[in-house]
Amino acid sequence: MSQEINTSLWAKAITTPQFPTLSNDAQCDVAIVGGGFSGLWLAFHLLQIDSSLSISIFEARHIGFGASGRNGGWVSADYPVFKESLIKRHGESKTAALNKAMKESIDEIGNFARQNAKGAHFIKGGSLIFARNSAQASRLQSYIDSDHQWLTASEVKSKINVAGAFGAIFTPHCAAIDPMGLLQGIAGYLREAGVLIYENSPVGKISNGQIQVLKYRVSAPKIITATEAFRAPSRNQIPLYSLMVATQPLSDSIWNEIGNQGRATFAEGKHLVNYAQRTADNRLAIGGRGARYPFKSKRHSAFEHFKKVHSGLRDLARSWFPILQDTTFTHAWGGAIAITRDWEPFVRWDKSQGYGELGGYAGDGVTMSYLASKTLAGQIMEVTSDLTGLHFLSHQSKKWEVEPIRYAAVNALVKLSNLCDGEEAITGRASLINKVITPLVSR
Repeated sequence: MSQEINTSLWAKAITTPQFPTLSNDAQCDVAIVGGGFSGLWLAFHLLQIDSSLSISIFEARHIGFGASGRNGGWVSADYPVFKESLIKRHGESKTAALNKAMKESIDEIGNFARQNAKGAHFIKGGSLIFARNSAQASRLQSYIDSDHQWLTASEVKSKINVAGAFGAIFTPHCAAIDPMGLLQGIAGYLREAGVLIYENSPVGKISNGQIQVLKYRVSAPKIITATEAFRAPSRNQIPLYSLMVATQPLSDSIWNEIGNQGRATFAEGKHLVNYAQRTADNRLAIGGRGARYPFKSKRHSAFEHFKKVHSGLRDLARSWFPILQDTTFTHAWGGAIAITRDWEPFVRWDKSQGYGELGGYAGDGVTMSYLASKTLAGQIMEVTSDLTGLHFLSHQSKKWEVEPIRYAAVNALVKLSNLCDGEEAITGRASLINKVITPLVSR
């Protein structure tokens, strides 16, 4: 992948390395490969269990270079797999336990941010998914439960003035953040706690309690890979690109028209994923899928800048809020997220090998990385808790199909999702195309 810097809105202040590059052989109790949310939170949780641990984190570029520093900034209780699918796979009790843990994680992240990461601008304003046709409304109403309530069109307008909104599902269990601000806060906390963080320090071979970092050897009895979509290409997961755009800071008059004074995160209930937030500096940041899956899972920075997807996101924002017709969009970026075949994340620890790994968050990683790393820290340190029974621990997804079947199928599903939305906008009825593709998606 190209060495170009992360060009996201959130990374605008990151212009030079903030941590040193490894320059000698070293040893530590725990070596963590990857300087995103998973790696940083893992170090944090390990220290909560044993503050005497010597921990080193090795990042190939800069802290938050990958999806952690490029995402939509939703601290959400959403999980990549739909609730009804989870119940079928794992049962109601395990699904309920996961939901409880996700909601608790949001509040724990908020507590940390308020004390140690002011730049995260954490605000728990909830999340609102609105419908703009009757098919979307019917689908969203099927999600009503104790955590999700239905809002009428007038109730939606009182919160956020979306053109043509039929209604919306609202949940209080979501917060908006500046993700790079949170990452910087975690990194600063870890530095003060004695964790050694190395940037521009790519890891090569990992074996027998040692890792190769540049030309140096690091010895550690416990090694964890937390590289998400930057793992070596394999059939265990694929990189799928999610893209974003952001406006210039908007005036008070524009926000008075749009609303959303509480900074709830929001999206339209489409089949093709989209997500948005009002940023702390009063921009509209909106993201979504639609970029092509790369053949053989070979990442490249070119996939972060699909003009058609970026243009579509700007058009979508203007369709929601016509007042933005003449507004300038100042940022456009993207990044890869890791998706397993069944959309389930993984947390694995092999005590005999002293090796662990975590990832596969499928775009829901801000909260999930916190919970996954907390769970893994407990496994590494042999601490039993309520998290020990979470179903994703030691989960093994089936492999993705071989190429070129995978390339053709994944890209076809992305295009068909877009067609589903077009079909529903025209007919107002649930997409017939979606009934065909839903069993293939495995969510």
